[in-house]
Amino acid sequence: MGYGFYRDEVELPHKPLPLAVFLIVEEAIRVSWQRLKANPRPRHNIQTADEDPATHELYEVMYDEVFHRGIVEGFDRDHFTVVTRESKVRNYDGTNLDKMPDLLVGIAGRNDVYRNTQDWLFIECKPVDAVHTVGVHYGAKGIARFIRGEYAWAMTSALMVGYASPGYTIDPKLFETLEARGEEFKVRRLPVPCRHSPAVSFAEKAHITQHERGFHYVENAQPAPPIKLRHLWLSRN
Repeated sequence: MGYGFYRDEVELPHKPLPLAVFLIVEEAIRVSWQRLKANPRPRHNIQTADEDPATHELYEVMYDEVFHRGIVEGFDRDHFTVVTRESKVRNYDGTNLDKMPDLLVGIAGRNDVYRNTQDWLFIECKPVDAVHTVGVHYGAKGIARFIRGEYAWAMTSALMVGYASPGYTIDPKLFETLEARGEEFKVRRLPVPCRHSPAVSFAEKAHITQHERGFHYVENAQPAPPIKLRHLWLSRN
């Protein structure tokens, strides 16, 4: 009797997430951010909030309001299952069982993947400002986690969200950092704007980068392919 545990039956990485999944979730994030800016909770300042409170506020609006009420077309229970905050997942080889991506979005209808526990749209959120720099914070504490196989190791794509202070934009900040530190972040493709992504007053167009990954899957000994990261920067202005 076979249960899919033998090496010749392992299918890693999982099949790619459709572009439509990212476009819908990114629109849900934009709408949630807009609602936060228009109607912030008492004592929550979206312009100065640290990473955890900013992300938690975004999560609650995104899940409790936008998802629950069907505010964004397609961001509903017909297409998605759940949005979670800092749920624990393991890294690629199981040496760390406590990796906690900022947000995980479950996609409906993906019943034929190898590991359900690793099949998500992984989202990592970071402030981007003079204190939280692109290289040290957004890069080394965000992008690098996808490269090392801590997050989204079974996937071929994921999403980074930046809470951008005034003066911080993908071009030039992210572009210059990845160009200067290409070897460190294993850059295969520098940021390019997604032509399907809108630019609005409170968010840039999503940009796409691609990065090599240096680990092999324990389950089938195959090298992990490059990962495509989408970058959505939200304005704190």
